Amino acid sequence: MSALAAILVGLVLCLAGTRSVRLAVFTAGFGVAWTLAEAMNADTGTVLLVALGGGVLAFTLTLIAARFLFFVGGLCVGAVIGAKLFVLVQGGSADVLLAVIVVPAVAFVCALLARRYQRPFLVWATAIGGAALVLSGVGRLWADAAGELWRPDSTAGVVLSLAVWAALAVVGRTVQRRGSTGSANGQAGS
Repeated sequence: MSALAAILVGLVLCLAGTRSVRLAVFTAGFGVAWTLAEAMNADTGTVLLVALGGGVLAFTLTLIAARFLFFVGGLCVGAVIGAKLFVLVQGGSADVLLAVIVVPAVAFVCALLARRYQRPFLVWATAIGGAALVLSGVGRLWADAAGELWRPDSTAGVVLSLAVWAALAVVGRTVQRRGSTGSANGQAGS
């Protein structure tokens, strides 16, 4: 059940992430919390509660820090990307120290890039973050057939996961760019 939720949230983030920055931030907060809770082997109920809490926390941050919306949006989406990178590099053992280093570092870099480049960066970042969630959800839902998309066991699995992740991110970016050609001044919606 939680894997299906991650797939749905990932599709929203990947394909419609910048149509509403607040929706992107909520889905990104949900996604990072889901990815880390799954990586720490929490049960399904806990994963869903943690993911919803992460989404609500991220959304609340946008309301409080509306002035820094792009920074917070980049921070949340960057955390999703960092969480997926953590899963790819951790090698099957849940190393909390590695998560504490990788996730915030990627999140902060994405926040700075989002603050600087705003919507053009967030289009890419939401597509990449959403694609990460979709792949993680698919890998968890169909572990026998697609488990390499969640936690690759080999170098070939990591390469395959990265290639599928990149391809899905490009599709998400393309869909978002096509859907936003009519938006005024290229600004993200609320």
